[in-house]
Amino acid sequence: MRERFGDEETWQIWNGQATKATRRLLPQHLHEKAQRQLNRVVLAAKPTDCAIFKGFKMLQRRQTYQFQIDGQYRVRFDWENGEAVRITTADFHDKDE
Repeated sequence: MRERFGDEETWQIWNGQATKATRRLLPQHLHEKAQRQLNRVVLAAKPTDCAIFKGFKMLQRRQTYQFQIDGQYRVRFDWENGEAVRITTADFHDKDE
């Protein structure tokens, strides 16, 4: 499972671990909300399973999707071979492209 995540900190947030590194990545008060979004991504059988949830969108880059956590904080992932991969959480400054 760990190999599906794009970074160690996102994996730790998904597992409910609050460390100095996870708090640098995402403020701790947003960890619980991020965990819910990450669970939706991990459990999805196809990207459209996530489409029913608020804050989900497909980006212009093919096969890249995201959930908004709060403000500019997002969970982003790619979809390959029937599962979400390169799952990351960050403060994305781009315009969701």
